[in-house]
Amino acid sequence: MQQRTPLAFFVLVFIAGCQTIGPPVTKSFSDDHDSMLVEDLTYTIDKCKAQIVVPKGFVTDYASIPQPLWSIGLSPHGKYSKAAIVHDYLYWSQVCTRAQADKLLLIAMKESGVSSVHQMVIYAGVKLGGGFSWDANQDARKNGYLKVIPQNYWNFPMDVTWDQYRDILHSKGITEPFFAENPPYASAVTKMMFNKITNIRQVGCAVRTPFRRIEQPCRADQ
Repeated sequence: MQQRTPLAFFVLVFIAGCQTIGPPVTKSFSDDHDSMLVEDLTYTIDKCKAQIVVPKGFVTDYASIPQPLWSIGLSPHGKYSKAAIVHDYLYWSQVCTRAQADKLLLIAMKESGVSSVHQMVIYAGVKLGGGFSWDANQDARKNGYLKVIPQNYWNFPMDVTWDQYRDILHSKGITEPFFAENPPYASAVTKMMFNKITNIRQVGCAVRTPFRRIEQPCRADQ
């Protein structure tokens, strides 16, 4: 046992070092539909090493998966949950564009080992229906609602839901921290998106999907 302990230790350190999104530490509301982060959730984008920090106090419902899709292995909780928390935060704070947020979701799912099928379904879902959530979040923020709970208000009653507690905080005029616009990761993902388009035009008009890479000949006008 003494000879195996050092090896096990280094394996654990290696695995921890490979994680681009740390494990979320949360406190759930009464219905277990929504949870609050009690520690910052940091996502280091492997492709460019930029970091996204979802602040402690942020309330998330993980992945907003319609119940009919649960039968094919999709639910609010899965390998994609951490990526969904990051995406949830970006949709709320809106410190980057919606397109950037959706692209970061796809990158985070890939780096979290989410299957290609689940990547495709989830990404298609946010591209098709994410606009409603984006606009609803914008309206909620304009009307003074929050999703990052100040630490003084973390001790919420055990029998309260997030919708109920959010209304309580709103009635008290509680506000959330300021979100800095145009963070470094926003420009980083824009550069990644631009480089991908440039490579497609220069290398052979490759069409990438979550399933495969399709090579097509470039036309002169491309």
